[in-house]
Amino acid sequence: MKKLLIASVMMAASHATYAAENKTTAKTDEFAKATQLYEAQNYSAAYQEMQRLAALGKAQAIHNLGYMTQIGQGTAKDEKKAVQYYQAASNKGFGKSSFTLAQSYHKGELGLAKNPQKYKEFLDRAAKQGSEEAIIEYADLLFKQGKPEYDRIAIQILLPLLRKDYPPAQQLKAVYDLGIGVKNKNPIMQQQAIESIKDLAKRGYAPSLMLLGNMLANGYVIDQNLEEAKNIFSRLAQLNHPNAKESLAQVEAAIAAKKAAAPEQPKK
Repeated sequence: MKKLLIASVMMAASHATYAAENKTTAKTDEFAKATQLYEAQNYSAAYQEMQRLAALGKAQAIHNLGYMTQIGQGTAKDEKKAVQYYQAASNKGFGKSSFTLAQSYHKGELGLAKNPQKYKEFLDRAAKQGSEEAIIEYADLLFKQGKPEYDRIAIQILLPLLRKDYPPAQQLKAVYDLGIGVKNKNPIMQQQAIESIKDLAKRGYAPSLMLLGNMLANGYVIDQNLEEAKNIFSRLAQLNHPNAKESLAQVEAAIAAKKAAAPEQPKK
């Protein structure tokens, strides 16, 4: 069976999203009308309402105009114009827009050429503007430097999210702790990290389930258990989680190969 290495906890995804209103706000919230129109798929009216709010200087509305323009909801699809909206919202301190621009420069999307310097610039900006996704990705980049001074900075910027019990931050820290525990041959640190990953998996956090499944399949740090790995991957495959179906197929093939190689039991 092909070994599934733990290289990073970051999941590939589309990072440009519509910024919905905070569900805890009252129905009188200034974005309530626009959100209702959007959720009702009345995109033309929602776009017009967002334009009204954007004219008042609302960064969230400007971001949403960018998203709707990017995919062509309520207006003509125009990636160049979408970038202009994201840039304007980023300049107003809206972290989602800064993170969207960071990903676009990282992957060469929205008509922008790949630019590592711009990627890091907007990722840093997004993190400072409070984007949780950006904080996680920025900390992950710091951990990958493999230097204690960068590790300390990464842990420091993760602390607010760890105190909030934010699953992506908890998993990133657990993976870091596991790596350090293995490197330093510290079984206590390893076990604490494994327990954190298992706890997140029990809470239904899909990336932790995927990580635990990989560990069980590979016998990495914990004992190999192909059947348990199969159960995890089956559950994730039903949810169409990235790579779950491929991992499930590999585990099933490994189980079949193991059964075929097992010696026949003598008949009684």
